[in-house]
Amino acid sequence: MPTPRLAPLVPMVAALILGVVAPAWAATALTPAVHHDLDVTLDPAAGTLEVTDRVSLPPGVREFRLLPGLTLREASAAGRPLPARRDGGRLTLTVPEGAGEVTIRYGGTLPDFGRERSIGAAVGAEGAFLPGLSGWLPSTGGETGGEPPSWRLSVRVPAPFAAVATGRLVKEVREAGTYRAVFEETRGVEEPSLFAGPWTVTERMHGALRLRLYGHPGQEALAGDYLDLTGRAIDGYAARIGAYPFDGFSIVSVPPPVGLGFPGLTALGRSVLPLPFVRGQSLTHEVLHNWWGNGVRVGEGGNWAEGLTTYLADHAAAEDRDPAAGRAMRLDWLRDYAALPAERDSRLTDFRGKTHDASQIVGYGKAAMLFHMLRAEVGADAFDAGLRGFWSAHAFQEAGWTDLRRAFETAAKRDLGGFFAQWLDRRGAPALTLADARAEGNAVRLTLRQEADRPYALSVPVAVETPAGTERHHLRLDGREASATLRTAARPLAVTVDPDFALFRRLGAGEAPPILRDVTLDPGTAVIVAATGEAATAAKALADRLVDGKAGNAGAGSPALLVGTDEAVAAALAGRGLPPVPESLAGRGSARVWTARPAGGAPLLVVSGADAAALQALLRPLPHYGRQSWLVFDGARAADRGVWPVGDSPLRRILAEP
Repeated sequence: MPTPRLAPLVPMVAALILGVVAPAWAATALTPAVHHDLDVTLDPAAGTLEVTDRVSLPPGVREFRLLPGLTLREASAAGRPLPARRDGGRLTLTVPEGAGEVTIRYGGTLPDFGRERSIGAAVGAEGAFLPGLSGWLPSTGGETGGEPPSWRLSVRVPAPFAAVATGRLVKEVREAGTYRAVFEETRGVEEPSLFAGPWTVTERMHGALRLRLYGHPGQEALAGDYLDLTGRAIDGYAARIGAYPFDGFSIVSVPPPVGLGFPGLTALGRSVLPLPFVRGQSLTHEVLHNWWGNGVRVGEGGNWAEGLTTYLADHAAAEDRDPAAGRAMRLDWLRDYAALPAERDSRLTDFRGKTHDASQIVGYGKAAMLFHMLRAEVGADAFDAGLRGFWSAHAFQEAGWTDLRRAFETAAKRDLGGFFAQWLDRRGAPALTLADARAEGNAVRLTLRQEADRPYALSVPVAVETPAGTERHHLRLDGREASATLRTAARPLAVTVDPDFALFRRLGAGEAPPILRDVTLDPGTAVIVAATGEAATAAKALADRLVDGKAGNAGAGSPALLVGTDEAVAAALAGRGLPPVPESLAGRGSARVWTARPAGGAPLLVVSGADAAALQALLRPLPHYGRQSWLVFDGARAADRGVWPVGDSPLRRILAEP
């Protein structure tokens, strides 16, 4: 999920409660050059916004982003009008020397949720969604060399609405059918984000931290679990990294179906908030972004924050549940990469944020694997020391991959330049081959090869099964081939290379059964519609949603997407000499989705629905199941799903009978 930046600092009392000494940056943060003092009147149901912004600005020509629907009513300094120009969504002011505080007064009608399809400023009867940098206020984050502003925001909304913004809650009052609150941010974090809704607000103090859930009607029962998990997550991450850098954390229900992290706040779609995976994975991910991405801002050289947060939150939560769940998550990342066409691969240093599935596979999955390999390379203690050092040195500042590398080098007391360079600056991944494996008494003679444009320097995990149990070894592979003799305590029965998917690599045949992304990610995918009338229209719309890129024409070796109604799909499969719907899926649900890889052919994805309504119901949910091999839908609900069984791994060899 995309994350903006960060917010105020936890007081010393909170740091002591969390068992962490206040960091050096608590006393040394710089005061931003730009400061907003905002007086906001917002009526979500009417769609109106009125703002008076008293802002301190350096002299010169200043450009801002401001939504075209908002009318500039005044731009002045010391009571005198300032030269101002509007050009669509751009506002340009000329600020004279010695102008002091500038007043910008503006207002108008905001987009409603029915018209606003992107994640931008929008309002409606269910509330208001006004993220920073969306143009609802004059955006100044880039006006002083990239240093974000400080700000104070006073907001009024009519009953039954309440409002919440990023920043520290200074005060709030309900009176005469109006809710009024004041928020502030004294450090350079980011422009304020503002939300409103007809919420029930549940609060819990966690030491000195204010935890809140702003829930729409009917969501009150969710508060206990959400606030419990938030408190535990903050304590755990603070103990591992450093003091929590905010005064609290708010979970805010918003109308659009999103999951977004902001400084000290996460905005979750009203329909998303009750889903189990949000509590099981997404919430802790957003809490951790308060250190990575919001706390230490992403600087030049690529976005490291999503991969680090994915590894320390999502992957760590899976490992805590069961080591097998962590292994399964790493295998998912490698399956995703196996589905990524070579022309859509990219370097980690090119990743800025998720714009499509292909960028997520690299920026989240590959980056998370980098940190998993780094932890194995330097050891758990040095890895955690590197995290603490990176946070202490760069909190409330921008930092990049180079700063991360230096922090881990300091902690590990060794040069890691080669390790980082091979994973950050190169496209692609190594492919391993088990060239030879034979038992020699209580030992295994092993030869490994790697395929890559240039050999990677790898520490390859190897598991040797014996009658006394499984032994773990590592084989150093720094060139195209390496051989070693691995001594064992008992007679070796079998050997497996990288059994837990600890290396970022290309999966071998049998390790990667076909999944939806094998087809949806390929820009050369051929689309075949097997339907007529309304069903054909629904099928074409679904194909457009599924194919992540511009679909090409059918050709030899091209993946194919076949989508349509049951009878027409069956006829199309038979006409092409392809197998029918798998027996395990036949006759189930309103729609069935499955992948296949015909012998010697390209992957095939089939979507078969009972009628136009069954296909239409898949428009929103199906694109989110790219890691699956098959699914059964009842309407828009995935009633069953799974991944086809893996075949025999080419990296496993039986050496002897038990």
